[in-house]
Amino acid sequence: MNAHFILATVTQAKDGLVSTFNAVPDDKLNWKPFDNGRAALDFFGEVAQTFKLIANILETRGADGSAAEIFASMRQERANWSKADALAAMETHFAHFERVVGGFSDEQLCEILALPLGSGMTLPLAGWAMMTYRSCISRFAQINYIQTLYGDFDMH
Repeated sequence: MNAHFILATVTQAKDGLVSTFNAVPDDKLNWKPFDNGRAALDFFGEVAQTFKLIANILETRGADGSAAEIFASMRQERANWSKADALAAMETHFAHFERVVGGFSDEQLCEILALPLGSGMTLPLAGWAMMTYRSCISRFAQINYIQTLYGDFDMH
């Protein structure tokens, strides 16, 4: 797996997510299907922040120990974001992620990095970078599901 493949794959997933998110009407951005559910704005903001988190992990190889701190503060940070705030964060954090991943050689992307997130995670740097793909795809699906619940069945 090389940087070009990672960036092309993640960019396509991110662009699909942005398109779907942009189709959410303003009055539905914070709509939740259930009392303890999550809203499209929250899902989208989480992905924007995931790009920040993963870029930091890749850049520092987890050496600064801030990954867990960033992850813990993410929800609070985006709690009052508007749609414009979330879109701006996506643009900024994705650009940073793109610069970081684009700077790696194939050999560097194969380096193994173990971090104490959750019960511990060990992945090559390429695997850490692809966590953003998983985040985009899962949140894209969740936002699409929310859209169907409020009556939007169009493809975005």
